[in-house]
Amino acid sequence: MAEKIGSGEDRYLAPGTRVRRDAYWNGDEHLMSEFGVVVHCWLDDEIGLFDCYIAFFGDALPTGEPAEKPYVLRYAAVSLAALVE
Repeated sequence: MAEKIGSGEDRYLAPGTRVRRDAYWNGDEHLMSEFGVVVHCWLDDEIGLFDCYIAFFGDALPTGEPAEKPYVLRYAAVSLAALVE
């Protein structure tokens, strides 16, 4: 089981870091999670925080080659929890 670290903390996330993003969707009261891998992370002077491109795989990280292509989204590092195996 992977342990999370750093959610709510602004920090650099190295490419390849496995992450989880937790959010409430469409007014639902249940917290949902999506899992991904950092593609690129940089300090964005405009927002004053680390910003990242994340390749998301949905509700679980694949083992081996993914069945579908990931979708890439941009999020501030502060909104992501790094996963440690």
